[in-house]
Amino acid sequence: MIDDRPAMENPYLAARQEWNERYGTYVREARAWRIVGMLSLGLALIGFSYALYLSTEVTLVPYIVEVDKLGSPVSGGVPEQIEYADARVVRATLGSFIASFRSVTPDAVVQKQYIDRTYALLRTSDPSTEKVNAWFRGNSPFEAARTATVSVEVSNIVALSNQTYQIDWTEFVRDRKGRETATRRFRGIATVTLTTPQDEATIRLNPIGLYIRDFDWTAQL
Repeated sequence: MIDDRPAMENPYLAARQEWNERYGTYVREARAWRIVGMLSLGLALIGFSYALYLSTEVTLVPYIVEVDKLGSPVSGGVPEQIEYADARVVRATLGSFIASFRSVTPDAVVQKQYIDRTYALLRTSDPSTEKVNAWFRGNSPFEAARTATVSVEVSNIVALSNQTYQIDWTEFVRDRKGRETATRRFRGIATVTLTTPQDEATIRLNPIGLYIRDFDWTAQL
């Protein structure tokens, strides 16, 4: 005789099925959210690390502003945007170079600043650097300052081309009591180039990145 009554339901299996139906979805969702959270944390760490790396690779770009006699801004831009034909900026820089290179003062701190400003416009590989080095080797301004001072007055700077300039200046030699002992006139020919400054120290001394590639000077009668 066959018993067609339904088999007695297993209470443990029924409870497990009930748990899976009611709570299994929440467990799966919680697991999915944990995965999403871990991925988000990983992406955040990668982004923070990259931002930290970029902060150590910051490149300073100088911005030059030209002002008129009243102090009002006239024009401005980064060095790449400054037209090479703007001879006013180049002339002013060359005049400062001559004054720094040729001046002699008894104040050793100021004299060192003159020398630093001179070499800020020179590059090791250029002929002008060796010529300036040779001058300083034979004419130490620190030694000369023991007996005399030299002040420089730049009288004329003329562009011979877009890269070559003629510079005329006068040097006034005085003894340590301030009496003028000599007046000497010079003419120099400077060949220049513009290169974007790459570090803060260079920007402070040579903000437009003008370098003197070659420089020759002679005394005038």
